[in-house]
Amino acid sequence: MTDAKSYWCVVVFQCDRCGRNEAFAEESFPVEPREEQIRTKTYRAICRYCGWHLEAGGISAIEVRSGVEHRTEIRRKK
Repeated sequence: MTDAKSYWCVVVFQCDRCGRNEAFAEESFPVEPREEQIRTKTYRAICRYCGWHLEAGGISAIEVRSGVEHRTEIRRKK
């Protein structure tokens, strides 16, 4: 068995159209992201309330959530 890790973050923005904090962007990283990596990127976010699409810089994020996903691969015996 081999273990693989995938890091992800969800970046939350305030929607330009409706003003709610419902605009989300998701990003995956090969290694654990540092805050300065997240804050310097530009994201394409979608508001889950009104459906508005926007581009926003990570520096304007209201909240950043991150985590790790462990994937286990089982090798077949030959």
